[in-house]
Amino acid sequence: MNRWLLVFFTFFVFSCNSKESSDQAADQLFKSLKENEAKIVVTIAGKEFYPKESVFSGQALISDNIMNLTLTDQFEGKLIINLGGEKWYAAKPIKKTIGSDGPIETSIKMGKIIDKEQMIGEGYMMAEGEITATEFSKDKMVFRIKGKVGKYSDFQQPDKYIPAEGFIVYKKPSVSLGNITEKEAFSSSN
Repeated sequence: MNRWLLVFFTFFVFSCNSKESSDQAADQLFKSLKENEAKIVVTIAGKEFYPKESVFSGQALISDNIMNLTLTDQFEGKLIINLGGEKWYAAKPIKKTIGSDGPIETSIKMGKIIDKEQMIGEGYMMAEGEITATEFSKDKMVFRIKGKVGKYSDFQQPDKYIPAEGFIVYKKPSVSLGNITEKEAFSSSN
């Protein structure tokens, strides 16, 4: 019994410490950003997907039933997040499941050019997992993702899914509002 408590306690402490260090890393990155700049720190199968020197910019299109966030870096890397569902923005924090149980409007796509001369890219789509907007305001957006991704070519083959996790930090995002007010979109934020 004591052994199980020790294992549980160790796992709990490690989980808390890794979340705290992840939060600290997100805060540090946020401080280094300018208006409409984002950093994406995502590992796929244990390897960082985007180069450390990548700086993204983009736009968030927000309506009452969907948010589309598209970010592109200087190397033509791209990330697209769609959060959907009726009043998707109402929960605090905003948390959506991706997969057979989640809304079909919610998705994450990541891609980058790996050979510019040959125009060869590498792209993934999250097949199952979760996305959480831990901060969602007109000044700062922080998204955490965790789950399994599939290459675009293997997306219909679950046995080829691989683990992915990370976070996106976006400073003073460029936002276009559809049929929703700024107050409605951001009122549930912390």
